[in-house]
Amino acid sequence: MNEIEIKEGMMRLWKETFHDSEEYVRLVFDAFFNIEMVEYEEIDGNIVAALLAVPYYFGNSSHQLKGLYLCGLSTDPAYRKHGIMGGLIERLASRMKNSGHSFMFLIPADEELQRYYRDRRFVNAFYRSVERFTSSHDFALENLHVLNKEDSRIKNIKQRYCERLICRRISSDEELPLSEARLLTDYIQKRENYRPDSCRHLGILHTTCELMTAIKECFVSGGRIYYCINSDDKVTGVGFVYAGNDEVTVYCLHVSDRCSYYRLLGEIKNDYPDLGLKLYSYPIRNIIGIDNKYSPARNYEVYGMARILNLYEILKFQAEERHDLKYSILVKNEENNILTRFVAENGSLVSSQLKTDTVSQNQILEAMDDREVASILFRRPDSDHIVEEVLEIPPLGGSINLMLD
Repeated sequence: MNEIEIKEGMMRLWKETFHDSEEYVRLVFDAFFNIEMVEYEEIDGNIVAALLAVPYYFGNSSHQLKGLYLCGLSTDPAYRKHGIMGGLIERLASRMKNSGHSFMFLIPADEELQRYYRDRRFVNAFYRSVERFTSSHDFALENLHVLNKEDSRIKNIKQRYCERLICRRISSDEELPLSEARLLTDYIQKRENYRPDSCRHLGILHTTCELMTAIKECFVSGGRIYYCINSDDKVTGVGFVYAGNDEVTVYCLHVSDRCSYYRLLGEIKNDYPDLGLKLYSYPIRNIIGIDNKYSPARNYEVYGMARILNLYEILKFQAEERHDLKYSILVKNEENNILTRFVAENGSLVSSQLKTDTVSQNQILEAMDDREVASILFRRPDSDHIVEEVLEIPPLGGSINLMLD
């Protein structure tokens, strides 16, 4: 099959499996299809199983890693439960191990798929929490209640700032000039690169092209984008919204301050007065100063899973981000029984391979494999400190959003 036939065959299988519209599938494949980043199984001239891999950057403006997002994993019903998809995942992992990508990740649709991918060396890695508000919730009143706790002078300053915020809503490409779209993408990229000393994590870094695609996907799926600007014509908040029959979902929200948070949610709620509102949040820097609601102390649900391709690069990223880290761990490669010691100290990572005859039997038994290390690195952001106290390895705080899922 040539490249065009492969692309068309994968699109057909995607539509038959996920029942997405032609416009949506065409948008995804026109933006992300790369023949070097796909795996497929062809039988009798037909693609019966396939997956699409999309590279993304993670980190911040100082340190970055490359992750590989697996999407559209699908198998023709007649060929399921024959190990075909598992084989495609292994083929891709083998090809990408030395490609500069540090891990693969995906978003399972349900717990059954989570179990399936866990059997293929994926671990829980990305999390989000959901907060629900009733149809009668008044965000303006809640904002006023918060402001009333402030000193009168500070309250007046913030109140005037809130009153001057202008909120806008967009429902289609036609309503969004390119210059305005760039304002939104620039703002989101600024938020994603924001790096206070107290927040070092493995958050996704979208390119302008990726964000433009996410904006188009929102409109294609029947959603809206809300944003607000201050008196200096600077964007202070962006929300991606989809309204269902029973509730309206804010599936990604970036705001710079509390006032923008309440104004945006209030504007959304005003447009859907009879619906409850569901807000997804992620353990990242996208929301500032909302009574610490988005701190790691929150309970998060599993959103995505990851499988390590290059452990050294991940540990190196973390060591460079956290100069206070000091640990030594022993990791075993189950394929060739090679042991590798990783030592993090003073902002750097050193690795060395060891012969089994130079290591005690107890050390060999205590050595972890890649998946065990991954479960430690990608553990929940609200997990207790026992693991960190024993191994001195903090969680990566992985975060993904706007993933076309």
